[in-house]
Amino acid sequence: MTRILLHIQLLGRLYVVAGWLASLAALSLMLLGIGAVSLTVRAGPEVAASLAAAIFFACAAIALVWGGVLLGVGWALPQHQPWARPVALVLAIVNIFVIPFGTALSAYAFWVLLQEAGKRMFERHQPDRSGV
Repeated sequence: MTRILLHIQLLGRLYVVAGWLASLAALSLMLLGIGAVSLTVRAGPEVAASLAAAIFFACAAIALVWGGVLLGVGWALPQHQPWARPVALVLAIVNIFVIPFGTALSAYAFWVLLQEAGKRMFERHQPDRSGV
């Protein structure tokens, strides 16, 4: 049982790292959007620069939300929050397409969270509803 605890803690830390990386990507996309906006201010209302700025800001917002969710799950996994396991598995499905780090993280998340011992670690903290 101790081995699975270490794997869950490591998985949580990896989710936190992924969340910070997504947040860093959001920051860089925001800076690119600001650069595109500055092009429209200097040269006049250019359609391409305005469209690029809108795309950069939209992608930055998506990356910021994605990073926040990854951070939240990364902090909840080592605490064995009952909601963290299914959310981590859903994130792992989407992360498969974030090559190469997300794919490796997904494979590790599936391996840790779909084991019988991994399932038991999160079932143990759920409230008993049989007597209600």
